[in-house]
Amino acid sequence: MDLTDEGIPASLEDQIQRMRERADRLGWDVWKVIMNPRLSAYKRRKITLPDGRREYRVFRPDLREAMADLWASRANALLCLDLDRAFRDPQDLRDLIDVVEHAPHSVVVESCTDSLHMEKGKDNFDAEIRVLVANKSSRDTARRVSMARERQARNGQFGGGRRPFGFCLGAPEVPSGTMPDEIVCPWHGGRDCRSGISTIDFETDVIEDCSHRLLQGVSLRSLAAELREGVVPTVTGAPWSAETLRDILLRPRNGGFMVHKGEILEGVTAPWEPIVKPEVFFAVRELLTDPDRRSGPGAAPRWHGSGIYRCGICTPLGTVTGKPTTCEVTGGSQRQRRYRCKDKNHLTRNAAHVDNAVFAHVLYALTHPRAYELLSAPAPDVDADGLRAERKAIRNRLDLMAEDEVLGLKTRAQVIAATKKGNARIAEIDELLNATVTSDPLAAVINAPDPVAAWDALELADQRLFIDRLCTVTILPSGRKGRGFDPTTLDIAPKHGFGRGGLPAAA
Repeated sequence: MDLTDEGIPASLEDQIQRMRERADRLGWDVWKVIMNPRLSAYKRRKITLPDGRREYRVFRPDLREAMADLWASRANALLCLDLDRAFRDPQDLRDLIDVVEHAPHSVVVESCTDSLHMEKGKDNFDAEIRVLVANKSSRDTARRVSMARERQARNGQFGGGRRPFGFCLGAPEVPSGTMPDEIVCPWHGGRDCRSGISTIDFETDVIEDCSHRLLQGVSLRSLAAELREGVVPTVTGAPWSAETLRDILLRPRNGGFMVHKGEILEGVTAPWEPIVKPEVFFAVRELLTDPDRRSGPGAAPRWHGSGIYRCGICTPLGTVTGKPTTCEVTGGSQRQRRYRCKDKNHLTRNAAHVDNAVFAHVLYALTHPRAYELLSAPAPDVDADGLRAERKAIRNRLDLMAEDEVLGLKTRAQVIAATKKGNARIAEIDELLNATVTSDPLAAVINAPDPVAAWDALELADQRLFIDRLCTVTILPSGRKGRGFDPTTLDIAPKHGFGRGGLPAAA
């Protein structure tokens, strides 16, 4: 069992071989090799103990596995490379001492460097002192590393590690005997770029576009699906996912902020131009970290009406309360795909015919002479910092009221009433903040020289956004049998004042 401070041995196979040779000299048979190079023998995190208590401990499932084998007599000896490498926490060593002292059979612990030897009835004081010294050494190292990282952050320097998406790693090191001009940055083609500071344009474009479209209403799953079909890969080359994209959009460096221990350093300016405006970053962060944010499981919608078009049987026309029942797409080939009620198989309709009718209504609105009336009002002048502080204060007060209800200081009715008013005010604040940081997506189409071509060029997620913004689509039950699509079984209720655009209205 050999763990470096970072949990990554320099030459794991060589260390295992050294331990096997030591076992041979001791006359031991190796029954099991336990290794996990990603674990740290020093760093603590909160874990659940066997009695259910939550405490900060070093996470060592490898050590627990070894002690379980020793206690159950599956093995009677433990060999590690060095005490300093295997144990950095006194509690871990004390747990092993308990096994050695109290196991129902003889247990021996050895190391390749002779720094550790334990057996029942022997004095283990020397091992405890060595672990305490190793623990202090790790604390000193961690403190120096933390101070160095903070100093780097305050000076606008990259702290190292995996390349952040949107930034390059600078010019590669020049191997011995190679001309520097031959070893250049793979993204910029020179040697002047700086690690973690010089930006990569096509990647920062992804961050900027996804940030703004997320605020406009496009889901993370839809954005990730588009990126999977695109040409810009992730840093590791793994397929894009909503989780990966979320982590990237939540990075403070997108707004030009330097961070230390997860906190933004006040008064420190990053040495690169912000990818998005600070207010856009804060709006994205508030949206993605909102505890009330709903994130449904599954893949991103692949069809225009999935989850948008309503079932006219489950949700009859005129229904204004409750969550509407929507439709999903079934069928294999393009010609056979049909919208079907999500809850029951009592309503289906040809997907292509329904979409074409809906597109006609959307294009009627987008090309109307008064289409400019569809655009949102200009962003008001607001105190963004004040609104964010008010939003945070409301959430804190609502949390306190929930605690008061548990303690009997507030009634459930009081908490429900306060929560309703608080959430309403939070929705108003979110609307004001979003209006100041994002543009109306309809503007790109309405103001285009050719709105129809602009509509056709939109991504599926944006077209879904337009449909949901401009109309309510309800698929009605068909009153007759036979082939052919009956347009009167489709109700497209406009959410604007331009009328139905000559489309047939359902009876």
